[in-house]
Amino acid sequence: MTRSIKLAFGIDTSPVRSLEILAYIVIIGWGITAASEIISVILFSLLLAYAYLPFPNWLMHRFQVRKSMAISITVVAMLLIYLILAVGLFEAGFRFRERLPLYEQHLSSLYAQLVAFLNSHGFQSSAFTSTNFYSSERVMNFVSTLLPKVIGLFSDRVLVSLLSLLFLVQIAESDERAMRPITRRLLYYGKDVQRYIAISAQTGVITALANLAVLIALRVDFPILWCILYFFLHFIPNIGFIIAIVPPAALALLVFGWKRALLVIIALIVTQTASDYILQPVLMKKSLHISLLEVTVALMIWGFLLGPPGAVLGVPLTIALKKYLQELQAESEFAAP
Repeated sequence: MTRSIKLAFGIDTSPVRSLEILAYIVIIGWGITAASEIISVILFSLLLAYAYLPFPNWLMHRFQVRKSMAISITVVAMLLIYLILAVGLFEAGFRFRERLPLYEQHLSSLYAQLVAFLNSHGFQSSAFTSTNFYSSERVMNFVSTLLPKVIGLFSDRVLVSLLSLLFLVQIAESDERAMRPITRRLLYYGKDVQRYIAISAQTGVITALANLAVLIALRVDFPILWCILYFFLHFIPNIGFIIAIVPPAALALLVFGWKRALLVIIALIVTQTASDYILQPVLMKKSLHISLLEVTVALMIWGFLLGPPGAVLGVPLTIALKKYLQELQAESEFAAP
């Protein structure tokens, strides 16, 4: 990577020049961190535009519809999808509230078993006898406290939606000769990003359906909700699966006990392993050249620079950055005498 950067920017190997390049990188990193909020909004919007782009392009090429009509149909389709998801989430929330007293009873029994186990092994404390922490009142208070914070994100979500629509209008074009230079550059550097999104979406859908069958077979409550959650968290490499496995496993532990929860964890790990080592390599083939080490380092670096959004944006940004550096390296080698 160091050699590629040196070739790309035509720098020498002197210590002074190396320190200058390091200083530039630190300044750029500081600038990215300082403006991380607005940069994350812009990059999220562009990422969504890349995700939406195949649909209007398909409409324009397959049915020869105008660009404005294709984008209008895309917007309507996305709104319908969001509406269906919102209705489903509200319905799941109402069902969860209805079953909350039942969950409280199961949690009380589970807690009593835990206290008895700890007392039998010499761990005795008055804190173990408190049952206030699992009361339904505390759960609802937690939800009521968390809900305003979630609603507070609505303004950013609206801004991201508007920006993604503007990006989509810019990059969606049926006639390549009519493309503007900025559109060509966005499409050029976003080509591999689109392929990554498509592959992640395909593997996410297939694995989510497999998880749905597992959760239904194991009689875990709200299996569709957990599979939808898994699909979206699937776009966060490595970390997303760990987060997605917690709710169904915790619910299985709460309702059926530790044996059923262990079965849920093992089954979901099996489906994820099959997705990572069988399904995803088949879909990727040789279209994307990014290793697990690069993914891990990308999550660390972009997570540090952008915060939590870096977990989603890390891999697409790394793919685009690698393509940019490879292009600069090719230009430097071509211009070299």
